[in-house]
Amino acid sequence: MLKDFITYIGSDLDTYINALSSITKTVKTDIANIGDFGTNDFSGSAGSNIFITIVRIEEESTLRNFPNAKLKLQNNGDYAVDKRFPKIHLNYFLLFSATLSYDMSVAAIHRIIKYFQTHKTFLFTSDESDIELTLELVSPTFEQINHMWGTLGGKQFPHVVYKARVSELEFAEEQLAPIIKTITGDLR
Repeated sequence: MLKDFITYIGSDLDTYINALSSITKTVKTDIANIGDFGTNDFSGSAGSNIFITIVRIEEESTLRNFPNAKLKLQNNGDYAVDKRFPKIHLNYFLLFSATLSYDMSVAAIHRIIKYFQTHKTFLFTSDESDIELTLELVSPTFEQINHMWGTLGGKQFPHVVYKARVSELEFAEEQLAPIIKTITGDLR
């Protein structure tokens, strides 16, 4: 699901940025760990110069406490409890980094910000589910930026961080249980 979403955003960004005349080199976006850039472990494709890296995944704790059971009418007219695992609502922090020359990288990051200014919400279908993700700009402090790039390998590129929120993940296996109609026991 997340790979489909990032691939979709990457191809859309390529089209948007390459249509503009201020960047003279063709931009190609790829999903890769920017921390491995310039090493033998780098998984990015040749010719790519904007990379999307997932730097953090977190659960949206405010949406954690919703009920995960509901009544379901059976064929015989009885009700059963459909109890499922609770949905997990996740936020993804996406790092967009440009590895062009410095002036073109800054221009590319500027275009990425302009793109997400007009394209905040994305609707798409993945794994037979309709998913809506909203992107919002994250402004980390200098200390957080230093820590992030230190963790990624120390080499800093022009970048911008966006938070993609909220996607639902649900284990959809139905688990029917009969309704408890009577309770018996000895009272002492």
